[in-house]
Formats: sequence, C-alpha cells, structure tokens
Amino acid sequence: MSSQGRYSRQELFQPIGREGQERIRAARVLVIGCGGLGSNCASLLARAGVGSLRIVDRDLVELSNLQRQALFTEADARDGVPKAMAAARGIAAVNSEVRVEPVVADVDSSNILRLLDDVDLVVDGFDNFEGRYVLNDACVKRGLPWIYGACVGSTAMAQLIVPGKTPCLRCLHRDLPEPGAAQTCDTAGIIGPAASLASTLQVALALRFLVEGAPPPEAAVFCADAWDLHLGRFVLPARAPDCPCCGQGRFEFLELSGRSATALCGHDAVQVRALSGRRPDFSALAERLRPIGTVRVNEYLLRLTAPPYELTVFEDGRAIVKGTHDEAVARSLVSRWIGV
Repeated sequence: MSSQGRYSRQELFQPIGREGQERIRAARVLVIGCGGLGSNCASLLARAGVGSLRIVDRDLVELSNLQRQALFTEADARDGVPKAMAAARGIAAVNSEVRVEPVVADVDSSNILRLLDDVDLVVDGFDNFEGRYVLNDACVKRGLPWIYGACVGSTAMAQLIVPGKTPCLRCLHRDLPEPGAAQTCDTAGIIGPAASLASTLQVALALRFLVEGAPPPEAAVFCADAWDLHLGRFVLPARAPDCPCCGQGRFEFLELSGRSATALCGHDAVQVRALSGRRPDFSALAERLRPIGTVRVNEYLLRLTAPPYELTVFEDGRAIVKGTHDEAVARSLVSRWIGV
C-alpha cells in the first residue's frame, strides 16, 4: 500500500509541515511499559509516522486491559500474548512503515542503559514510581529527553524532561513516596478517558519536541481530569542545583540492584525476578507441572493454573504469581514449582 497521503493532514498543520514530518519519520522512540499509557502512546506515535519504536513490557494482555488499552484484542487476552508482542502486531496492522522492536522484559537498573541505546526520546509507560526514578537517573546520565506520564482514577499528567534544560524528576520529587501513600489503579480504579488523556498529552509533547528539537521556553507539567473536565498547565521552577541527580550527578537508583520480588500495580500478583536470564525448557517444565494443575504453553510463556494461584513463566525466566500480594509466598511457590 502506498504511503502517499498518509500524513497529509498532519503536514497541513503549519508547526509540523513536510520538514517536521521528515523529522518525525527519522525519530527513534523507546516506549517503556505497554499498559494504559504505553499502549496508547505507541499507537499514536505509530499513526503519526515515528520511524522506529522500541516497545518494552514485562506483562501479558488480560481481559481487564481492553477497557483502556486500544491496541489489544480479546484474542490477545485469551491467548495470553505478551503486551510488547501484541502491540507490535497491532501497529503493523495500521502502519507497516514503522519499524517496531518488541522487547518482553522487566526494566530495572540492570538493563535500562542498554535499552536506551540508539534512541532519541523515551516515553514513560511505567506503572510504578521506582521504575520512573531509575529511568530519570538513566536519562540524565545519558543526556536523553524523556516524557513522564501518569494516570489514575480520572486524572492524567504529562511532563517533558530534557536533561540540562528542564527540571528532572528528582528536582521536583526528591524521594520515592512512602508505601501506600500514592493512589494506584488498584486502590482508586481508572477510567479509559484518563489513560487516553495522559497518553495524548505525552504524544503531543513528543511530537513537538521531535519537530522542534528543543523544549518550550517554560518547563511545565500538564494535568487533566477526564471526569470534572478541566485541563491545567503549571509552570515549573528552574532546575535545582542541589538535586542529587541532575545537580550533583549522583545516580542512586541506577546503583540499586533489582528486587527479587515485586507486587504489581493493578493486580493481585507478584513478579519474581529470575536468577538467570536463560530461557526455560517449557516442554519439560509443562510435563513436570501437569500433576499440579492445568498447564498452557505457547512460544512466549508457560501458564500453570492451580487455584487459588496462577503461575506464568516467561522466556527470560521471570515468573508472575497471581493470587497473592505476599512476596514471600510468591517466592516460595516459584521455588517449589520451578526450582529457583
């Protein structure tokens, strides 16, 4: 199919034009997380003609995702397809010109710098604060711009962070919030328009930055409420000279090793990180686990259903135990069932 005319309406928008569209086409963007934020951002970026997308996510599509994550289908949820793979397939169906590199992995201090290689911009689709602090450290260290995003309940937020030119995340929020202090989709829920609003703000910031090559004169955070129907723009203070990250060059979150088990936002589940990145022998593992419960296997993962728990093992050796928030219980089950 010819691409002539695909971006004609976007090129008619004077701030972009044909030259701006060529800059968008030449761009390489990393989307970290492919949930309510990342999946919608990836779709909008692909439709806008961003030339190359690297999409990273640790999870697989579930039925509850479909309420707000437009790239995925019921078939993806039924088959347990990893979100990064399903996103790549969905993008190929709407814009085959875009080069998509799907990566099924958990992002932490051990792999973040490698994932930043050869990209021009990062879009945040994390569902947790720890990941964003790791990303902020990595992007400041590399001098790489990134776009923060968040959504919960009916609210949405977005901010462009350009190291050396705008405040970084730690200029504004020095420390991780106390456990339980911040609302999550698990405690407050979320409506689809809030996820759409946040991702729309993120992609608008992304396109403007890719076209202009510089941040706006004033750094700002954009906030919206999809229920009360209001939008706010708040000008940010200057960079903080005493910021541990961009002011003093201390990358404390990059120096932390990944936790062995992590409760997942929006799920009654715990992820247990693999001790080894080797691919499990799914066939042999399936035979071993069948006496315990129902086993399903595809090329990406193995899933064991043994009520009240469900265990999913990925290609990189990670495991997600559904049915508990207790990290010790999850580690114990993985140890008993998988032997690691």
